[in-house]
Amino acid sequence: MINKKIIGSQYETLAAKHLKSCGYKILYRNFRTKFGEIDIIAEDKKENCIVFTEVRYRKNLSFGLPKETINFCKQNRIIKSAMVFIKQNKVKNTNLRFDVISITDNDIEHIKNAFQTSL
Repeated sequence: MINKKIIGSQYETLAAKHLKSCGYKILYRNFRTKFGEIDIIAEDKKENCIVFTEVRYRKNLSFGLPKETINFCKQNRIIKSAMVFIKQNKVKNTNLRFDVISITDNDIEHIKNAFQTSL
């Protein structure tokens, strides 16, 4: 049986390829802080924007779509981790965005501005 980390890594790679095909530059993968992890941090040069991306995959949709699993607590952990990234990298004068890439066996859905913050 393949473990969840291996499966997760495979779908994060698929998501990174999708972002690259849309013109994004991948800055980091699996950016870890004490608050949690951001799956992909990318730069969207078209919008002068740093994009913090959560990748979700579900094989079985009986418990809902992958994008529906990102609750308020998970959003807060991503936002706090993004603040660490911003501080460590001295990010200034750049727009910030929180996206979700929701993957099922048949579809990749890229949801821009999946949730908002006042950063």
